[in-house]
Amino acid sequence: MLSVKFLLQLFVYLTALIGLLPVLSFLAWWVQLSLFAAFLIGIVSERQGRYLLTALPATLFSVAFFGLFLFQVSLSTLVEPLIQMLCLLLAVRLATEKTPRNILQLFLLATIILAASSLLSLDLTYLICLLLIILLVTSGLMLLSFYAADQQLRFNRAQWKQFLKVMLLLPGCSLLLMLLFFVLLPRTQTPLWDFLNPKKVAATGMTDQVRPGSVTDLAQSSLTAFRVESDRLPVDSLYWRGVVLDQLDGQVWKRKAIGLQEQPVPNPESSVQLQFFTEPKADRYLVTLDQPQQIAGIKHQFSADGVVTGNWVAGRKVSYQVFAQYAARSKQIGVVDAYLQLPQQLSPRVLEVGRRLAIGSNYQSKMAQLNDFMRGQQLSYSNLQLPITTDPVDTFLFTSKRGYCEYFASSYALLLRLAGVPARLVGGYLGGDYNELGGYYLVGEDLAHVWVEALDDSGLWQRIDPSRFAVNAEQALWRARRQELPSFQALSDAAQHYWSRLVLNYDLHQQVELFRQVARQVRGVKSVRLESLAAGLWLLPLPLLVLFFYAYRQRRTRRQRLVNAYRRQALRTCRLGVPLNLGIFALARLSGEPLCSEFAEIYARSYYRDQSLDAADYRRLQLILKQLSRRKEL
Repeated sequence: MLSVKFLLQLFVYLTALIGLLPVLSFLAWWVQLSLFAAFLIGIVSERQGRYLLTALPATLFSVAFFGLFLFQVSLSTLVEPLIQMLCLLLAVRLATEKTPRNILQLFLLATIILAASSLLSLDLTYLICLLLIILLVTSGLMLLSFYAADQQLRFNRAQWKQFLKVMLLLPGCSLLLMLLFFVLLPRTQTPLWDFLNPKKVAATGMTDQVRPGSVTDLAQSSLTAFRVESDRLPVDSLYWRGVVLDQLDGQVWKRKAIGLQEQPVPNPESSVQLQFFTEPKADRYLVTLDQPQQIAGIKHQFSADGVVTGNWVAGRKVSYQVFAQYAARSKQIGVVDAYLQLPQQLSPRVLEVGRRLAIGSNYQSKMAQLNDFMRGQQLSYSNLQLPITTDPVDTFLFTSKRGYCEYFASSYALLLRLAGVPARLVGGYLGGDYNELGGYYLVGEDLAHVWVEALDDSGLWQRIDPSRFAVNAEQALWRARRQELPSFQALSDAAQHYWSRLVLNYDLHQQVELFRQVARQVRGVKSVRLESLAAGLWLLPLPLLVLFFYAYRQRRTRRQRLVNAYRRQALRTCRLGVPLNLGIFALARLSGEPLCSEFAEIYARSYYRDQSLDAADYRRLQLILKQLSRRKEL
């Protein structure tokens, strides 16, 4: 038989390990080493029966660690010193004797450390650790109650089965209450404990200026920029538009926001509805799909050139809806001289190309000549070992003939302006991996891209991607054109996405919208419809509560139900003014009823020998209860 002591110690070490997992990477090396030593010392001490770290040294270590925390803490660095102190206190308790009091402290410290880890990182791993630690702590507290009464206690197989049922039931009820409170308790736009966090530095986002070579570094980035929930879209439409760069200052394209009026030319056949979920951004530009018609879910402003800026709390993930038409265009109204602005100095070779292009009779012929020129230069698409010069456009077109997307776009737009064709750069992202499981596109920072918008002869802005003129375009751009994630990666990323969407992004706005949706469903429903599923999901905790209550009632065995019925019938039949919890033999003696004595004898044979009632015994006990009930009626 497995001892309660052994299982309790196992739960203690597992609880400590799970509580530490989310914070291990944030701890100093000497704290990690101290924890490893504490685990080792604790396990060896348990096996030998004597402990190297006694009560007095443990107390001194704890005081010293608290003093170290006070020495390190400040308003700007509070969380990490606090977690390190908690981990060191946990290490002290792991290395000391596992008395009931110390075990309680271990459970508490591990739970607090796990909760504190959410101030550093809150991904799907946290949920898994939370579920495990709830299971272990609730079960450990149950074992601790037995261990405190008898440290040498052992359970037989039947008792372990009964314990296992309760062990699974209590965490289930706890998680159900957590879910209910998570949905119902008022949310805040900013977490109450957010002031404890160090200021987060956003790692993704777009810049409002581009110079040849500035986008190249992003090619090796593994960061996620955003996810977009939508149906599959045509591959050529996956140009995620972010910022327009309209002024050329030397070799640097910048955003001046010229503000010339544009009129959208709709294309209803290409209408789509998109839900964007971005990572924390360092800029205020909202990524959209050409052309955005409407945006919901976030405060925003539209610029005349279609660029959208938004307002949100810095360092937080952003979610918003976009209603767009990916085949729509916009018509430029008024004078367009601002889109012909040129730098003061240009190389003679670049000027010569521009002079030849300017001979064309209209915009379309000039663009066709430029396309032929770009193809004829035999340019290669690459982000490796690109030369750094004072005139990157000239070097790219005539010397190195190798460059990344911003080299192609900068050169193309500059030559268009030299030829008299209004042009501008657009920064955003190209392509994305489609996740079939989640129904969304995954777009990484490595898909950052720059392309050109130029006016045609009818005054409409058209998108041109000069990178397509590279001799290795199909091979070099394959990654931007891929459409589907591998199965395992799709499953993992979908889990992270929905954890972020349903938990991390669940704020006051979504909570209010959820309650409004439920209210509308309750007021307007006349028949059961699929549209009411959202309301049903909100009410899901109620049937789950009923289910768990029913399971709790069913936990009582057949023997327990029989003996409870016997007590009630005995008291009613014999009219005894005694407590209901009186033993079955005492009830039989006080009543003087032979049927009560027979019931007690049959029941005792099963109970005290730890045997199940057979069918004959069960029928006989049921018959005795019926006979007692009839005597009451008589």
